[in-house]
Amino acid sequence: MKLHDRNLAGSQHGIVLFTVLIALVVLSLASVALVRSIDTGVTIAGNLAFRQAATQAADAGTEAALGWIQARLGDGGASELETTKTSGYYATARPGCDLTGGETAAAGDNVRWEAGDPASLDCGMVAVAVDSTLLPPGYSASYVINRMCNIDGPVNGVSAGGVAVLCDNYIRTTAAADDGGTKTSIGYQSRSPTSSQLYYRVTTRVVGPNNAVSHVQVVLVN
Repeated sequence: MKLHDRNLAGSQHGIVLFTVLIALVVLSLASVALVRSIDTGVTIAGNLAFRQAATQAADAGTEAALGWIQARLGDGGASELETTKTSGYYATARPGCDLTGGETAAAGDNVRWEAGDPASLDCGMVAVAVDSTLLPPGYSASYVINRMCNIDGPVNGVSAGGVAVLCDNYIRTTAAADDGGTKTSIGYQSRSPTSSQLYYRVTTRVVGPNNAVSHVQVVLVN
């Protein structure tokens, strides 16, 4: 009888130990799930914070570009917009440029976003830095403006080399109709300057903490 009791007690101890081990495994899995949940929550919060700050920085680039264009138009210097500047503003669309640096494997067609970037022989565009006081802490931004035309020169006119200047324009034919410009085989369909508005493309590059990079592109109509 005593031997039977001892065997029964040993079996009970074994069952208790097995139950404890299962409980420990369950608790371990729960703790891992909790840690992963916390990590995921932190990652999501960090991504949202970066997106918000990056959007704010990109907006600063767009506003700076818009202010630059408006300053030329407001001073009656619209002719300044007919020619490419040394940096920041380009009177052509530059379709051969890789604006994000990720569309092609070549580095020669990239925009020169920062002073330390190598010269881009196939693109030739150099960005302008946004004033750091307009940006969130830890962020930098720079932008380029492209007039959506095929060549420097007056709209609907000819370039210095005698090439017709064709631009991608926006035109509203009536108060109710909403009609956009169309493209030809050579690039862009010219419109009458008295009834159309030019497109200006602004591309802003934002660099945030840990060298996280984002690009934002806006098309302005004037």
